[in-house]
Amino acid sequence: MQTTNHGTDLSVAILMEDLASAKEIASALRQHNIFSQLFQNLDEFWVAVNIQTPDLVIVDVTKMSQGSVQFRQHPKVLNNTLSYVFYSKDTTKVLLQSTYGLKPFGYIHSDSSLNFQIMSLVERKVDSIKHLQHMKEMELRIQRLQMRSQRLISDRSSAEEFRANFEFIKNFCSDVEMSALHQDFSKVLLTKLDSWEAIDGYGIYELNQSGQKLVAPDLSRKKFHPFPSLWLGQTNLHGIETFAQEMAQQVANDLFELEPIMLKIHAGNNLPDMIIFASFKEERMVNFPWDVFESLLSSSLRRIKLHQQLPQYSSQFSPMWEALDSMDKLQKTSTDTDTRILCLSLIPLINVIKKRNQNKFYWSAFFNDFFIQLSGRLSKSTKLSLFGPWHVMFFIPKEELEAEFQMLQTFIRQFGFWKFFEDNNQILSEEMLPTLKLIPASSAHYLKIFDKEFEENSTHEETKRLMSMTKIESKRLSL
Repeated sequence: MQTTNHGTDLSVAILMEDLASAKEIASALRQHNIFSQLFQNLDEFWVAVNIQTPDLVIVDVTKMSQGSVQFRQHPKVLNNTLSYVFYSKDTTKVLLQSTYGLKPFGYIHSDSSLNFQIMSLVERKVDSIKHLQHMKEMELRIQRLQMRSQRLISDRSSAEEFRANFEFIKNFCSDVEMSALHQDFSKVLLTKLDSWEAIDGYGIYELNQSGQKLVAPDLSRKKFHPFPSLWLGQTNLHGIETFAQEMAQQVANDLFELEPIMLKIHAGNNLPDMIIFASFKEERMVNFPWDVFESLLSSSLRRIKLHQQLPQYSSQFSPMWEALDSMDKLQKTSTDTDTRILCLSLIPLINVIKKRNQNKFYWSAFFNDFFIQLSGRLSKSTKLSLFGPWHVMFFIPKEELEAEFQMLQTFIRQFGFWKFFEDNNQILSEEMLPTLKLIPASSAHYLKIFDKEFEENSTHEETKRLMSMTKIESKRLSL
């Protein structure tokens, strides 16, 4: 039985055959408000203790064994989970030798000080139980603190990881945005992706000018996956429709070794204007904030589009007739004028357009994209003039000539002329890059250059025609 002693429940069992001695011990325990349970047989005690372990057992040394059953072999004695005290009298103290090797909580002896021994034993046991309870509470508290600490460390680690990822994304997008002021956004982005060590592969899809086809640039880079063009069967007027995204995803899944993630980049439409696919092997990249990356890249693209609006360079435009006048004025002013003139010839592109006349070319889209992108790169002091679809003239301050020349050369190499053909696959191998050359400040000289270019072009075309006819004639004669 149990009772409360100093706020602690204490259950006591007595293993003793001598009823008189057991009564004496029980009486001493009751003086401390503790009730005990008596067992006279070791086998009965054995079963009861297996079911419920008392806080303390008082064992008469005469009950150390019963037949083949030995107290010391009880499982809870062996694993030290049973707290026990040995009781002896003058007539039985010789049996104390049977307790050697055990670890009892204490010993009591039947004499006039039995009550005092019981009181001391109970107080010590209560203190021991309180101490154990305190230790358990401390262990639980420590466990809670450790769990809280681990949670805080985990949360902090997650926060630090997100902060590091966000800083990476911010720097990544900032670099792309700054470079895209002077280069094509898509190519800058692909260059940046190629240098990202955590990315194993990437690819990109954009709508062509008609909105009926997904196209990808023809590049040769280490991690870049070239995608085939996809005819969509219907016009996508407001960005890449969901069904087109699914078609692109299927193509990407077939081409990538690992299933890639899809990033939807918006320039202003509700639907994405560009789809990027990226694959990675590093496990940490699973938790990378791709949604934040997607959002900030979209913001960068929108800012670039806004920066490249036509009004930025409208004041730099001069009509063709005024440009011819300006050439002559510069010629008369001085031979060492402070302005230099660069002529950008679009004739190679025009020749391909004429040659591929069945392949629709989107003139208006080309004009807008070409000059909107160019406007963000030109110096504010540079003037330009259009001479039909053939030439663009740049009037550049002498001290800025080298920088503007290098910028224009880079821009020409990077601009995606192929995007403006309805079927870009037909013309990817064509030589269509415009040429750039310095010309004298003279309208008459320019017109001579203009005529000469067309004469050379006509001669070149005639030569090609004659060579083609010669080949046909040779084949005919050989037959």
